[in-house]
Amino acid sequence: MNTIKWILTLSLFFGLLLFCIIGYFYLKASQYDDTPTPSSHADAGVVLGAALWDGKPSPALVERLEVAVKLYQDQKVDYVIVSGGLEKEGVTEALAMKDYLVQKKIPKERILLEDQSSNTRQNLENTKKLLASTQIDNIVIITHDYHMTRALQYAKQTGLNDSLVAPVHSEVLFLPYHKTRESLALIKQSLGF
Repeated sequence: MNTIKWILTLSLFFGLLLFCIIGYFYLKASQYDDTPTPSSHADAGVVLGAALWDGKPSPALVERLEVAVKLYQDQKVDYVIVSGGLEKEGVTEALAMKDYLVQKKIPKERILLEDQSSNTRQNLENTKKLLASTQIDNIVIITHDYHMTRALQYAKQTGLNDSLVAPVHSEVLFLPYHKTRESLALIKQSLGF
C-alpha cells in the first residue's frame, strides 16, 4: 500500500513539474504577442519560411509575407530576404515566397533567396552567410509572434545580434496548439538539440 502511495505521489510531483516547465516556455512563446511592427528602418526584412500548400504559400505564410509587403511599401526595408528550402512539388518555400512578393509588386531585384534551409536554425545561419556577400548591415526578422523567441535565440547564435523584430499575430492558426508545440521546441532548444 505504501509503495502505491509513494508511486502516485512521485507521479504527481513529476506531472506538476512538467506542467510548470511547459507553462514557463509557453509564456516565453507568448512574449511577442503584442509587439508592434518596428517603426525604424532596416536594410532588409527576413521572412522565415513556413508550409506550402500545392506549391503556394499557406495562409500562415501569407500572413508573414503580407508584413514584408507592408514594410517594403512603407519604405521600412529596402530588400526582402525569403528563407526556406523545403520543397513542395518541386518548389522551395523561398521560390514560392518570391513569386508571391513579385505578384505584390515588389521588384525581383529587391528579393533575395535563401533556399537551402529546412529549419529555423538553418534559416538564420544561411541568411547570415547570404548577407556576407551583400551591403546589407541590419535586418528585421519576420515570423509569427509565438515563433519569435526561438528565432531571435538562433539569430544571436549566428551573430545577427541587433536584429529588429516584426512579429506576426496569426488570424488563421489555432494558437494554443502552435504555442504549445513551440514551447516544446523551446525546451528542446534549451537542452541543446
